[in-house]
Amino acid sequence: MYLFFALNEAVVLRSTSDLRVWRAVLAVLLLADAGHLYSMRELGPQIYYNVLGWNEGDWGNVPWVYAGATLRVCFLAGVGMGPKTSVKRE
Repeated sequence: MYLFFALNEAVVLRSTSDLRVWRAVLAVLLLADAGHLYSMRELGPQIYYNVLGWNEGDWGNVPWVYAGATLRVCFLAGVGMGPKTSVKRE
């Protein structure tokens, strides 16, 4: 799944500089992150926050979802994008 995400971001996002496309792709991937986290609910609420209770599989899973989701939220929120400027349309 992570390989698919990486390929999707590498190919699709490198093919355009249109921020609307970037936002749409990253919003869908953020939705997938939320679904991934929701799918772990049967493991109990501690799976989301009890770092000391995580096993190897959890360590290879949960922090990567958190990291990806955090980066996507930051991008969608405009963190690091600089001041908004109007774009001249052709």
